[in-house]
Amino acid sequence: MKPDYYAFLGEKEYPNGFAGIDYCDVDAVTARYHQLVATGHKDDRNSGANELRSQWAKQRLNVDLEPLPDLLKQSDISLAHLPLGAFYIQFEFCLLKPYLSRDDNQFYIVDNPIVREKVFRYPMVRATAWKGSLRHALWQLGHETKDEQIRRLFGTANDEKPEEGNDGRLYFYPTFFTRTSLEIINPHDRKRRVGKNPIFIESVPADTAGTFTLLYAPVDRGGQSKAETFRQIAADLQQIAQGLGALFTTYGFGAKTSSGFGLAANAVDDGVIVVGGLEYQPEATPPDAAASAPAQPDLPRYLAAPDQLHPDFVSAAGGLVSEADYQRLIEGRGHKYAKKDKQLYGKAKSWWEREGQQLAQPLTAAVEPEPPPQQPAPYPLARETFATFDKLSTKAQTLAAALEQMGGVV
Repeated sequence: MKPDYYAFLGEKEYPNGFAGIDYCDVDAVTARYHQLVATGHKDDRNSGANELRSQWAKQRLNVDLEPLPDLLKQSDISLAHLPLGAFYIQFEFCLLKPYLSRDDNQFYIVDNPIVREKVFRYPMVRATAWKGSLRHALWQLGHETKDEQIRRLFGTANDEKPEEGNDGRLYFYPTFFTRTSLEIINPHDRKRRVGKNPIFIESVPADTAGTFTLLYAPVDRGGQSKAETFRQIAADLQQIAQGLGALFTTYGFGAKTSSGFGLAANAVDDGVIVVGGLEYQPEATPPDAAASAPAQPDLPRYLAAPDQLHPDFVSAAGGLVSEADYQRLIEGRGHKYAKKDKQLYGKAKSWWEREGQQLAQPLTAAVEPEPPPQQPAPYPLARETFATFDKLSTKAQTLAAALEQMGGVV
């Protein structure tokens, strides 16, 4: 926001104290708060800046925001144009503990605002924050920065080797939340054991859901050994799955993780691992052939298809044959033109007059339909689903075995 906008909001008068303030309008409350501080009314009783902040905090202990716009929702990722073996992991997690972070907004009603998206103002976890959190979780598991696998996953800084600096194979997507709350810390005086200066920290409360998406693309393996490439991908997939489980359930993400903040439940929703270019099918019970076969329509005898006459009733011009020609056809087969044949022709004629003439296609049996154009084979995708982080590791091992097997035959 521009400073003149906040100045405009701060000039608004509230003759009845704070009765006219909309506490949901964070910009207006922020402008009023800083105006009171700047004019020497920070500690005024019932009408000072601290009182305004206290009243605002009571209204912000649990706030539900609007649903995410489609622009911010995460969807499936196309892997067809990425190198073979590229994969993504996506799932919806639920917070067990509040999530804390620190925004760079210096003009706010509290000193510890949560990180927000710049346009829609939804609380978020930045892609860079996910990258750092996963790196920290793997470090906690004993993987040092100098490890070759860590360097190819997370890249190397330009200041180490400018000619070799890269971003690594991992690409993260931001996560957005639709709920906010406040955590209150009130340091106590050691002598009096009484707290007088509460510290407000904006947060995303527990039981809030968010979507996590990670993309792995081995773009640095172009033109190199496919067997070694698939071996590396298999090892990286297992390592990432292990790290994600530790990140969400043990070490947490965001601020104050050492105090237990930023942890998620072990169970997830819509968990999926998708690997591109891998010919693989998960084990499943084959469907019943009889149940899966399409139902055949019960057609009358004068129709060859729901929109096509039987060839016996089609003239050389593609229309309905005359009854005399139909009679000669029956008698030519050595049968007497009976009453049932006359009735069948009458039904065919009625259908033709009712529906057949409106069909804009030839009804000749001699003309065979053109074969459909050859469609390219779909890009193979190996897909496994999971409902817990424990299952994520198990499914990652299964896919890794398939990748190693594929690497041995290319």
